[in-house]
Amino acid sequence: MKSLLVAVLAASLFATAAMADPPPIHIGSTLPLTGNLAFFGQHSRWGTELAVAEANAAGGVLGRKIVVDYQDNQCNPAVGVSSVTRMLSDKTDVALLDGVCSSVILAIMPVVQRAQVPLVVANGSATAIADASGVGGNIWTFKVNPSDASLVEALVGWLQTQGKADGIGFLGEDTDFGRAGVQAFEQALGKRGLKLASVEYYQQGTADFTTVLTKVQRAAPKSLALYSVGADFQNLIRQYFSMGLTIPLTGRLLTDQIPKEILASGRLNGATAVQPYTAEIDLPANHAFVTAFQKMHDAPPNLLSYEAYETTRVLLDAIKRSGTAEPAAIREALTKTKLKSILGAEIEFDNHNLAHNNAVIVMIKDGKVQVVGLSKT
Repeated sequence: MKSLLVAVLAASLFATAAMADPPPIHIGSTLPLTGNLAFFGQHSRWGTELAVAEANAAGGVLGRKIVVDYQDNQCNPAVGVSSVTRMLSDKTDVALLDGVCSSVILAIMPVVQRAQVPLVVANGSATAIADASGVGGNIWTFKVNPSDASLVEALVGWLQTQGKADGIGFLGEDTDFGRAGVQAFEQALGKRGLKLASVEYYQQGTADFTTVLTKVQRAAPKSLALYSVGADFQNLIRQYFSMGLTIPLTGRLLTDQIPKEILASGRLNGATAVQPYTAEIDLPANHAFVTAFQKMHDAPPNLLSYEAYETTRVLLDAIKRSGTAEPAAIREALTKTKLKSILGAEIEFDNHNLAHNNAVIVMIKDGKVQVVGLSKT
């Protein structure tokens, strides 16, 4: 009799504990946590961590804590496919986040489609991602950050108002990111009867940019659109500076990654860029985000951390509205997203599962980065 009472009591305590502490909701995240783009992967992770921390502090989602399972894709498509396949094999993760590198995202899109698990992209900007999503065929992929095409359209439109859309040259990495940039500029300029003045590519990991920068110098475009990320970007900017080049820069210029001494020199004054985000945006919601991010990570946010933060918010909102935390229900909820961005616009997806938010036009003036406009993508 005593053993029966003990067993009943133990079962009762177990049931009570289970009711008081429901299992967490698991989300997978594939990022470049090592390699050339580890800095970007780290910032993307930090953005997600802040959004999750805020959600969990408020009681979680559907009364359950959120846990993110991070995997390193090294910005390598083969590694990304392998890690995501493993991650989805035990059917624990109800959705996937990010990818960061466009080539990895494009490679894992068929994997999530077969597994029927939503992939919510925060940072990969290749236009091909949205082209292939939604009515493009892959209903399981959603892209929160703007595509290269929508960003460049916003930039070229602004440059045209300033009389600076003619004579643009292009220099970018020889990847899906760089080639998508060329395609986006050709499309935006073509709508205005214009063309790129020159196009040059470089291989990722290039140590000496002298040859390609000499080619750019000889082509003498009126301005130069850069599509470069990670350590390559800083090396390229340093060598551009050391060679004494004065061609005004534009494109996806990573103004927050320009070495401080080069920015302060004034040599890049007049450079323009379109960004999904910059910490200098003067809006209350952005001030709150910047403050919280700085407090949590002891570093200011950049566009990678911002995009991951907003994207995680979008996914958590969809999980909440799904009511069940099941992949199919989350996918359906994502299609009906209407969430206020910290940049003021309402985030919602078009029929290619591409979200439209404000784009930020920035300019370097007096050795400082200044926001000169916000425009819906």
